[in-house]
Amino acid sequence: MKGVFVIRAVIFAVLLSALPDLAAAQAQDAASLQAAVDNRLFESRDELIEIRRDIHRHPEVSGREERTAGVVAGRLRALGLEVRTGVGGHGVVALLRGASPGPIVAFRADMDAVASMDPDPVDFASVVEGVRHICGHDIHTTVGLALAEGLAAIRDELAGSVMFIFQPAEENASGARAMLEAGVFDDLVPDAIFAYHTAPLEVGQVGTKGGVLLAGRDRIKVTLSGRSDLRDPADEAVRLIRETSTIDPSTPSAPGDFALTNVFGSQAGTADNTWVIRGSATTSSLDASARVEQSIRDGLTDLDRYGVSWSLEYEERWIAGAANDPALERESLAPLRSILGEDGVVAIENVPTQFSEDFGSFQMEVPGVMYYLGVSNSEKGWVGLPHSPGYVADERSIEFGARAMAAVMIDYLTSHPAGEL
Repeated sequence: MKGVFVIRAVIFAVLLSALPDLAAAQAQDAASLQAAVDNRLFESRDELIEIRRDIHRHPEVSGREERTAGVVAGRLRALGLEVRTGVGGHGVVALLRGASPGPIVAFRADMDAVASMDPDPVDFASVVEGVRHICGHDIHTTVGLALAEGLAAIRDELAGSVMFIFQPAEENASGARAMLEAGVFDDLVPDAIFAYHTAPLEVGQVGTKGGVLLAGRDRIKVTLSGRSDLRDPADEAVRLIRETSTIDPSTPSAPGDFALTNVFGSQAGTADNTWVIRGSATTSSLDASARVEQSIRDGLTDLDRYGVSWSLEYEERWIAGAANDPALERESLAPLRSILGEDGVVAIENVPTQFSEDFGSFQMEVPGVMYYLGVSNSEKGWVGLPHSPGYVADERSIEFGARAMAAVMIDYLTSHPAGEL
């Protein structure tokens, strides 16, 4: 028995001694693969920019992304990927299989545009009246196509697979759930999923944060009935919803604890004398959502003195937000810096309460990270603040974003066995 232990100890020592060589070999393989991706992206730069401009000229609002989905599917098929269309609406899903078994990583890009009557300040302006890409989804989509272009160039050296998810209807927060309900992960479940959202960082920068990046939103509906004049109890219910908050919303540095609540509409005078009040709660955790719901429910009991009946419908995670897997986010820092440099990777501190995202619906199924992709250019006066009237995105962000995401994915595929986080 002692001899068995000695043999095991020797084997373990040999394995430990081989780890530095293995790490060096993995790094060399990753660098070689990245160089091939970079070369392909350099060759296709102008073509990809023209695709982005075509998408920008023909924006489509949530649920109507038929033309955009067609452009995406055609490009992916031309690269030899396995393509599914009509997933959860106009969703497109494509699979790039590597030459040997390995993990599965996914990239999600949303495709829909926004209703906007503001003038489009670019030479390739929208030709669709009242619709514009002012949230950067045309950039997200083109980064996804660029990433597919680059990784397709190394498929014969790739261990593992890459899933590309082009999502409809992000702006109305229904697309991610619709794709999940349609079985986007029924056949293959990724080990990790990644995404970008454009942001007013300088082009060439990527913002990152472990934990909550974008708060989720809960949907609130209060219905009052039971007397002829409901204005006073309705006003009190509106005040209650507006004031419900677990901490001061001006200091969202503790995102697991805050919940900012506001009312976005009310309706009165229905035939059966009811008053419906609708609102949303911006929360950064399910615990916070539960506390907000309980606080509103407790407060509504004060309406009993008016002799009215009330009901509360509280839908947690109507918009899921984005909660980044901390370990996965830390692991991605080195590959990001290998492309963007130290100054190109920006640590994000706070959680903005005015924005949300439904990428978190995917993160509830698969560990994932969303990053902020810098699209601003201060020298030219371009500010890539999503949903701002003068939104302009520097198109160099497409190449920066695709190269950085390729580095993250290559690092994951070369350093993880299949199924391991």
